[in-house]
Amino acid sequence: MSTVLFAGGGSGGHIFPNAAVVERLREQGAAVRPHFVVSQRDIDRRIMDKLGEDFTALPAAPLVMSPKGLWRFYQGMKASEAVIRRLVKQTGARACVSTGGFVSGPTMRACARLGLAAALVNLDAVPGKANRMGVRWAREVFTVYPQANLPRARTIGLPLRHSVLGTIKPSKARWDLGLRPDLETIVVTAGSQGAASINQMMMELVSRTRMRRELAEWQVIHLSGAGQRDEVAAAYEAAGVRARVEAFCNQMGLVWSAATLAITRAGAGSVAEVWANRVPAIFLPYPYHKDEHQKFNCEALVNGGAAMLVKDQVDPIANVAQLSGPLVELLSNDNRREGMRQVMARTAPPDGAAAIAGWLATTLRLTG
Repeated sequence: MSTVLFAGGGSGGHIFPNAAVVERLREQGAAVRPHFVVSQRDIDRRIMDKLGEDFTALPAAPLVMSPKGLWRFYQGMKASEAVIRRLVKQTGARACVSTGGFVSGPTMRACARLGLAAALVNLDAVPGKANRMGVRWAREVFTVYPQANLPRARTIGLPLRHSVLGTIKPSKARWDLGLRPDLETIVVTAGSQGAASINQMMMELVSRTRMRRELAEWQVIHLSGAGQRDEVAAAYEAAGVRARVEAFCNQMGLVWSAATLAITRAGAGSVAEVWANRVPAIFLPYPYHKDEHQKFNCEALVNGGAAMLVKDQVDPIANVAQLSGPLVELLSNDNRREGMRQVMARTAPPDGAAAIAGWLATTLRLTG
């Protein structure tokens, strides 16, 4: 039984792809013992508790370009590398897979120095700081989006767990979620932590008389994050719009099975789930990234006519002014939605989790 370290933390978007690779390894019967390396953020601990896998939380810090931030990053890097060295010694780890985030740098560097086979998985259209740094220590590089600055990378689909793939009829999924099986359904989500600006936008949207009329024969599944769940639920109830509001959902396969269309952030995981489940979408990329990389994550779907792009202005009134037109078009045009689904079906990328699992299995055999 070979131990493999799976590094990636700070959000579910870095952890869940690793969980998908572990899932495929187990399906293949590979004799692998996974050990996850995550950050000390509470969201990572909650996710790992749900996954039930062994994990270590590193004292790493993100790279911030200020004297205080640089010192914290340096201290975190050194302390984290020491943790990884001890972990490799304790577990006998033979390989490492990194999906990015600020825990990946110290993990990749320490593993490479110890002679472990290390793979870097780039998830975003614009590689983050950790991946730009970590590529020098990688024996193998995978990327979800073709990258001119990652010339030796193999292009794959984003690794997705089976649990986020819709496999049942929409009516059955809606019934299982406590919704009306006969009504078309909008999914509103911003990933594992929710998004205040999207929550506020939807509360403003359902307060408008015209939009309440447009939504009269629809229902909403809104994943709000923990902070505003009650406030968002109260807004739908006051507006008379049918909605199930949850802070977080562990049944995303059901949610995507139920979905007719989605309003969502454009993190790599969100884009991949929309694409794999053939759900027409309106993307509102995270507005605070300087490089706007979420906008580029959904560029292929938007340019191909399978999705729409709306800039998150943060202000709920401005956001509703932008969203209303595209949303009404998708609510009212069955043919448009069907055309978007067909584009997604034709262009869906292959299973990235299986590709990484295959590399790992071969590497462990060759180095055994």
